[in-house]
Amino acid sequence: MRFFMVRKYALSLGLVAASAMGVCAWKAQAEPKEKGAIVGFVTEFSGNISLIGEAGMQSAQLAVDEVNAAGGVLGGKLELKVADDASDPGTALQVWEKLVAERVDAFIFRETSAARVAVLPVAEKANIPAIYANAYEGGDCRPILYTAGEIEPQKVAPYLKFLKSKGASKIFIVAGDINWGRIVTEMVRKAAPELGLSILGEEFTPYNTTDYSPVITKIRNSGADLLISALGGTPDNVAFFKQTRSSGLMQSLKVVGNLALDDTTLAAVGSAAKGSYMVASYFMTDPSEANQKYLSALKAKFGNNMKVPGIYSEPVYDSVHLYALAVNRAGTTETSAVLKALSEVEFQASPKGVIRLTPDRHAAMPIYIAQATAEGTYKVVESLGVQQPPKQCNPEPPFGMPR
Repeated sequence: MRFFMVRKYALSLGLVAASAMGVCAWKAQAEPKEKGAIVGFVTEFSGNISLIGEAGMQSAQLAVDEVNAAGGVLGGKLELKVADDASDPGTALQVWEKLVAERVDAFIFRETSAARVAVLPVAEKANIPAIYANAYEGGDCRPILYTAGEIEPQKVAPYLKFLKSKGASKIFIVAGDINWGRIVTEMVRKAAPELGLSILGEEFTPYNTTDYSPVITKIRNSGADLLISALGGTPDNVAFFKQTRSSGLMQSLKVVGNLALDDTTLAAVGSAAKGSYMVASYFMTDPSEANQKYLSALKAKFGNNMKVPGIYSEPVYDSVHLYALAVNRAGTTETSAVLKALSEVEFQASPKGVIRLTPDRHAAMPIYIAQATAEGTYKVVESLGVQQPPKQCNPEPPFGMPR
């Protein structure tokens, strides 16, 4: 399925097999520009994460419009070359190779952890800056990479402490059978004992699972009173929560906590997730002036086609602005200069507060806990304050690949 954003911004980024392209066709980063810059933006417009991908595209286009209205970069326009990774790491690799051949100055990408691992060697080989506009499990440290989204080590332990305060202590984890799902489950497993929590069961399910009845039976039979869901993909969450609600399991558990049910996906799940909790740096219902300005601008630009933004799409908006600030600070699109500048700038108008990247390639940010309502939205119930990410990169990566 191709969504309207792909049609609107059709850029003929047809998939080209790596064998046909040939490694010899690769070139290093484009010659630094004296005016303007071109960013390769890769996300999912098809496949099971397409709803989030489209929300990310809207945030990207809004940010580009704002950057250009404020004077652009280096006195010229900031442009996007857009590609669909089809929610597939193999496809992601192909489109990244094509964007390198088309001489983009940087990558901003909103993709799964599996895709991230697959594609970053392409940016490393070409020595092109890459900003990961996504929440993820942490730990990826490369000379060309920054992460603008939150990471799980910032929030897992305080979140578990909050969930325990609601009267539950016996955990069952249901997670997507993907890199992120398994890694974040391991984080929960390690943090639980110190908090007096026990894990009674774990279940990993593949994308596009439609029948969760065997999993629901396992949860019920385990005796768990705390369900932690870490499912990826909109269809998976819709199926899981509707079946969990209709089976009566949701109502019988003391607490249900989510680690991946962002605003965008919750809007599709609707009332089935009512009462469950989510921990994140951004919620669409944040009443702050900066967030209301962001939402109003999205609505003005996309009207009834506006998608609900969440923690997997809002970081795209921050990333575009951060890249523009860094290029203007550096006075060039040259890789090492831009990467260094990214650790020196801050985006003060982020919908979730001031965002500043560091040489460690991650960012501190406020973290909140919210509860799902019957209307398919979140209501913030607790602030965990600004959470510093534990140091991820030791030593800190250099600014660009060794020559």
